Parts: sequence; C-alpha cells; structure tokens
Amino acid sequence: MAQEVLATPLRESALADRFGRQITYLRISVTEHCNFRCAYCSPAEGTPFFARKDHLQVEEYDRLIAIFAGLGVRHMRFTGGEPLIHPHLHSLIAAAQRQGIGKISVSTNGLLLPRKAELLRQSGVNNLNISLDSLEPEVFARVTRGGKLQVVLQGITAAVAAGIPRIKLNVVLMRRENGHALADLVRYALEQHIDIRFIETMPLGEAGSEAQQSEFLSASEARERIEDELGTLYPAFRPTDNGPAQLYQFAGQPRSQIGFITPISDNFCASCNRVRLTASGRLVFCLGQENGVDLLPMLRSAYRDADIAEEIRARIWQDKPERHEFVTDPERSSRIFMMRLGG
Repeated sequence: MAQEVLATPLRESALADRFGRQITYLRISVTEHCNFRCAYCSPAEGTPFFARKDHLQVEEYDRLIAIFAGLGVRHMRFTGGEPLIHPHLHSLIAAAQRQGIGKISVSTNGLLLPRKAELLRQSGVNNLNISLDSLEPEVFARVTRGGKLQVVLQGITAAVAAGIPRIKLNVVLMRRENGHALADLVRYALEQHIDIRFIETMPLGEAGSEAQQSEFLSASEARERIEDELGTLYPAFRPTDNGPAQLYQFAGQPRSQIGFITPISDNFCASCNRVRLTASGRLVFCLGQENGVDLLPMLRSAYRDADIAEEIRARIWQDKPERHEFVTDPERSSRIFMMRLGG
C-alpha cells in the first residue's frame, strides 16, 4: 500500500495548508554542526554536542526523501549547519535525483568547495547557494569568527569551473559590517556571472536577535546604496519556484540577477511554499516558530511510509502558521536556534 500511495502521480503537491498555499519545497538539514561560527547564526562558543544516534541516518533520510517526493515536493535544498561536512551528502543528493526531484540545491559557507564542487555537480546539484558576507578579509574573519576569505573565493571559482548550472551568493545585510561595501559584492558577482541575494537579518536565537538589533539594514536601503554606485536596477523575470527574493538586473548584464529577501521590511509569508526537516528528524513548518512534528520516532517504529506521509499531510494542513511573527512577537523567534533549524 505504501508504494502505491507514494507512486501515485500528482498534478500538484498533495501538501497544502489552511491558507491555500501548496508546499513544494523541502529544506533538509543534514547536520547542526558548522566549521564557521557566524555572528548572526551561531553562539560564540559554537554549537552544542549533537550525538550521532540523535541524527537521522542515511537510510532514514532516503525514506523521507521518497515520502516527500511522493507527496509532490519538487525542490529539495540540503543545508546545515554546514552540509559539506556530512560524509554521505553526495548519496543523499543522488537519492533526491533518483526520486525525480527536479531542483536540487545546496547551501554552503564555501570552505570545503575547492575540493567538493565537482562532486556536487556529479551528484546532481543544479543550484548552489554560497554565503559571502564580505570581500574584506578582516570583516569576513570577524563575521565568521575566524573564516578565511581566500579559501571561500577559491571555492566559488571551483563551483563556477565545475559547471553547476545556477550559483548564488547569499549576503546577510549588516549595517556596520558590510553596508558600506554592497556594490563591491555585486561587482564580484557580475564578474563571475553568478547571482547574488541580499537578506535582511532575522531575530532567530540569541545571535540573530543581537545582530538584528545592532546591524539591521533594510533591503530597500541596500538597493538604494547599490544603485547609487552602479546604476539603475530593473525588475527581472521571477520563476514561480524562485522563492521569496525580489529579483533585479542591470541593463546589459543578463547573466546575473540581484535579489533582495525581505522577511522584516516586506513580509512574504503569503507565498510561502516550504517546510524544513532538521537533522534530528523534526519537520518544522515556519522559520520563525517552533511548531512542528517529530518524524524520527515514526521512522524507528512500526509506522509505514504511507502512515508517515499521512501524518505529514495532516500536520502541515493543521499547524503551518499563516505567517512568522518576527515583528509582532519577537519572543517566538528568539527561542529558535538557527543552526538547528537549517536556515
């Protein structure tokens, strides 16, 4: 019966919430650990110990990838922590490809890309997001708490050379740290013929809350600063599966898009199409709230795939909130540990 349920072709996602949103995008965290400790994401002392037995195992990820594919998910993104430290990431990516997932993404800090970019492409990755908050080595080291910019730049070069179809830089907007140098980051993206996204800081956990209070720079102000130096940005074509970014291009630069993601200044929850799976097997319905369902006990008990699929379907319908509450109820998101949630 499970195989019949999962093999049934779906014209649209079988996952929907009470607010009319179709859920077609699953973010999969493969670890809570990271080789950076970015100021807006991680406590200064690093992440707490996370025992292997509390992680989803490879075969459990494989089961869930198949279940979500059968429910109509069409985009899977592998995140962390830092996903490239997971020893079996390539096999998880291949599992998504075998299940017919058309858009397979990875988010990385880029530190391990110099030696892993080619393997990512061979495994089936067709979208790669790389964090790059500054091109100034001192600022980069301060924000990442010790990261080496030159290695990440080598990783970006390796990803471009590997031929990964779509590469994006992710820049968290920080008024004091990088607000003065946004145009430099755009110039770099244009030179590499890749995309770039500027993301407003979010009050997630203690680290994110402190960064949001001290460093917040709105996307609209960021865009003004970029246009003051580089000229007018024009609206770009926005694919339906693109996510929340507002996309722009410069005239004569069709190969690179400049995006702005506005969780604070211009709420985009009405178009949310995603849920998140943590490395501990918890399915979380909203980036800014804790409500979710623990799937790991089901995987390690007598639940059939069809039973798990039905539980996922019912809980998303019942419990996915209409919107995050970053502005109206910041206490909710202040309890979220960003690296545990998977970004």
